[in-house]
Amino acid sequence: MKQFTGFPTKMQFTPLPNLFFSRLLPQISDITELKTTLHIFWSLYHKRGYPRFTTYRELLNDKSLMNSLRGEKKPPDEVLGDALEMAVERGTIIHLVLDRDGTPEDVYFLNTES
Repeated sequence: MKQFTGFPTKMQFTPLPNLFFSRLLPQISDITELKTTLHIFWSLYHKRGYPRFTTYRELLNDKSLMNSLRGEKKPPDEVLGDALEMAVERGTIIHLVLDRDGTPEDVYFLNTES
């Protein structure tokens, strides 16, 4: 394992709701669900427009996320699918399948009031 060299003095941050730490994090026991959930927070924070969502294809094409899901007993794309399913069942994210130009596309929203 390559040693982490630390955080630089100037860097960007991704905010997480306090409820993530007090109510959601204690419920998550699967590391792949946690990694995927955190990555979705990061991804949505960097998007503009409304509504903010990410797609399965975007997550699948993210090298950082997919590299973090390697090493499991299943291929990374199956691990991602399982992690997304757990987060949807938990109610952390909302999954919809949209018809985009005649092609179904899996999209994921953070489960918020709006």
